[in-house]
Amino acid sequence: MKIKRLTVSHIQDHLHNMGMEALDSAHYDTIIEQIALYSDTSRVLTQASLEPIQATIKSTFGGRQRLLKRALNHVLLYLEQVCQWQLPEQKAHVYRDQKHQWLVQVMKHAQLGGALFGHYQRAPWAERVKTLLACELISLLAIEVAPLPLATWLAVLRRDRSNGKGKGKGKKTRIEVIDDRLTLTLWHPIKHKRQLPSFARYALTPVAYVALQHYWRRRQPSHRVSEPALLAGLDDMVRALVPGNPLLARTYAKPITARQWHLAMQAIWHCEHQYPPELLLDMAVPSRHCAFHPVLPSKAHIREALKQLYVLPRHANSNGSVPSASKRGAQWPHRALLKRLNDEPRASLKAQLAAESPIEWPFNDVVPTLLYLFTRELIVLGGATCRQLRHSTLVKYTSIYSKLPRPMSYLEASDPHKLDDWANTAFESQENEAMQWLVYNFLRFVSQQALTDHLDVSQFECPTLPMNVDAYRLRTDHVHHAAHRLLESHQGTHLQRLCSAVALLLGFYGALRRGEVLRLRLQDVMRPSATGTQFRLHITQTNEGKTKNRQSRFVFVVMPESAANLVALLIQIKQSCAPHTPLIGFEGETLSSMQRHYLYPVTQVLKALYGNQVRFHHLRHSGAHLLFLQGISLACDFHSHAHCDGMSEELLTKEACDARFEFWLEDKPFSQVNDGILLDVMSDQLGHRYYATTRQSYLHGAEWLPECFSHPKAYKICALQALLGKHTAAHLLSHPKVAKQLGSAPNGQDVVTLSQNMLYDALLTTPSGRRLRYYTAPDTSVIYGSNELVREWDNRAQYAPYQTHYASARAKGVTALDWQTRELLIALQDGSERFSDISVFWQRCGQHRSFGLSNRQRTALCELGPITVTGARTFSVSFACNQKNSEAFNALFRSHLFACCYVSFHLAQNRKQSPERKLALIKRRYARGSEPITVETVPCGSSRFTVSFTFTLHSPLLFDFIIHSLT
Repeated sequence: MKIKRLTVSHIQDHLHNMGMEALDSAHYDTIIEQIALYSDTSRVLTQASLEPIQATIKSTFGGRQRLLKRALNHVLLYLEQVCQWQLPEQKAHVYRDQKHQWLVQVMKHAQLGGALFGHYQRAPWAERVKTLLACELISLLAIEVAPLPLATWLAVLRRDRSNGKGKGKGKKTRIEVIDDRLTLTLWHPIKHKRQLPSFARYALTPVAYVALQHYWRRRQPSHRVSEPALLAGLDDMVRALVPGNPLLARTYAKPITARQWHLAMQAIWHCEHQYPPELLLDMAVPSRHCAFHPVLPSKAHIREALKQLYVLPRHANSNGSVPSASKRGAQWPHRALLKRLNDEPRASLKAQLAAESPIEWPFNDVVPTLLYLFTRELIVLGGATCRQLRHSTLVKYTSIYSKLPRPMSYLEASDPHKLDDWANTAFESQENEAMQWLVYNFLRFVSQQALTDHLDVSQFECPTLPMNVDAYRLRTDHVHHAAHRLLESHQGTHLQRLCSAVALLLGFYGALRRGEVLRLRLQDVMRPSATGTQFRLHITQTNEGKTKNRQSRFVFVVMPESAANLVALLIQIKQSCAPHTPLIGFEGETLSSMQRHYLYPVTQVLKALYGNQVRFHHLRHSGAHLLFLQGISLACDFHSHAHCDGMSEELLTKEACDARFEFWLEDKPFSQVNDGILLDVMSDQLGHRYYATTRQSYLHGAEWLPECFSHPKAYKICALQALLGKHTAAHLLSHPKVAKQLGSAPNGQDVVTLSQNMLYDALLTTPSGRRLRYYTAPDTSVIYGSNELVREWDNRAQYAPYQTHYASARAKGVTALDWQTRELLIALQDGSERFSDISVFWQRCGQHRSFGLSNRQRTALCELGPITVTGARTFSVSFACNQKNSEAFNALFRSHLFACCYVSFHLAQNRKQSPERKLALIKRRYARGSEPITVETVPCGSSRFTVSFTFTLHSPLLFDFIIHSLT
């Protein structure tokens, strides 16, 4: 997308949010012009581009040169932190200096922050929640919820809409319940009409929630609190603190400013709440993170989507060429759908479309199907800001169909590099920016589909706008539930199900990218202990490709025992392979084949269970969140997470956190290591240079962070009655853990100590709590056990139902031959079978294509006669040498089942007959290539024609499988 000019006001707002002093607009304008002149359309500023900008600044005379240098640093800071640009290495120290200067400014106001915090601790906030003034409420929110800028809290009090652009209106701040946690959603400002809406989420304390709710209820629409009035009230609060803090009168002789107040609030969070600088920035700057809403898919969606698990289009493994557009014909089903929308009642059509069964992907060209699904979703769900789009709008959004490059086959769509090339061609070939925007919207939809979710659409975004974050996160039990579904499916082969489940688990626990999972080799996965739950993963360049940042790294992983045993099982199955063998898939399997057959099912199951918005890459987001929870829990010595699922709780114990960071701690307690680099250590595990990149793109929301820094608080009974009401407060006080803190005759001044979670639970039962909007993650039925996943896979291998094989689209189905028997899988585990032989058999027998003996082949077997086993790996069959039998022979013995057999022919001809005719028939009808033919003349008896088969692989079980299939 065409690069747009940076906006000075956005840079100044960001600096104000960080507590830094901005310069005049003219200085920024000069730098912005230079950056637009020397940078390209990517989010990268190279040293070569930076040098002419610095040369221009040096040519400037006097003090303006100094101001332009500061302006350059400010603009680059904005590009690096907000727009996620990669900048030259020489600028790294500049950003450290900027953060240091910001922290110095924060500490300059630590005295004011300490005085305000002392007043906060003494004041009976809970008892006065219904009568707080605006300035008091904002101080409470800034101390208990987040140290946000004054203007942001002012907008919260007013419930102003976010400044939405274009036809869509902005959205109001709202209180929502996420996983039984009270949260406040703050929508990010929209800086361009084509920027996607996003929001941040903060945890609300019980007192802050009740106070804010009451303020909103009693607020008069005609009375809008202004920033000057608010600052006057805050200044009065400061003046009231002067008697106990005389130095405040000299430091703040003039009325307090919004910037000074903001810095003082940040000082409270840094000094009193003990937030390190980077986490303090997270709490103070909402634009550093994006949140999401969990989605609950319907049971019908889950049921129908799971039926398609492991299902690929017929002939998706064939290597045939894609027919040309002229032969193919140009049919666009979305146009028929738009015509139906124009002719039929919309409600009826939406109901029909919502009930449609999943569409099977065509093999030759998936573009028309993608356009149809795109149109169907716009009709059923509407747009980002409008629930129901007009017919003319839908026609406009889909008008790009004739300008998209075609064809794009199923194989090309499932290949990340080919899909990326196709998307770039589709985007760059548009004649103007308006058409590029329409294509970009379509590509965003494409990236949400299971087949094409590896498409990275960030490359098409304007680099001077904040990057659109695809925010979503899964819980640990969600991932294990998906693994169970992959392993228990009736579709797919046994090794395919195992590889898909292992790819899912490694993608989550290792927080790996798609390519990093597929490029893992056996030598890259090390388990220090044979029964341990720790793994060391080496992410490095292989023959299949390079890492994203062209650098290698080691990832240290701790996972539950059930997951660790499943990964170890796959390694054990491949124990006979060379160290450079890929962990996922067969030997010699291409990367595109692994994408289709192991990662595609993972995406299918995630979308089936948790909604179409979930992608494989969200496993990396979820793994990054778990990693940072473990690191912060370790740093804060906090391991009692109340809002986690059971499996996550196991991974957040002190023992699990110590094991995760054992590579860094080196058997030392956390207090003896340099905790200042903890965030960098965790970012390095993800392959990121900067924590800011990790924070904005991977760690969604901030509602989960304060729990690690919180402590139980003491409340008077009268304060609880003011917060909850007398009835709910009485019910809470009757709880055994609370009642034992009280005497026999409690009164309103008695004090009890409660955790925030106990107050949350009580608040959600009040009338106001029940009226809130709830977002609950899907419930899962995860069975806990040290070997549960392995047992699930083994049970499916033992009791696998018969599958049906179709030789062609019109052929009658026959029972598929399953060569991956349980006996073979056990033999691979104990080392009596070699995985290399299995891979050769897989390669020659059609790879992932199923095969079976058709009725014609069964008839041919009966016609040719019985099979005679003549040795450990040989068998033969004798029949009359004629043309009719040659057709039966080729129909049966030239199938995939015998691709690993060496064939030889022996003709025993009676001496009274010439063998020439039959020898010519054998060469013409039976033998292929250099297959040997021997002729023997017998003195008496009838002639005999024998075909011998020698199984070329050293695999007794595969040979037994072939013999069993013929008997």
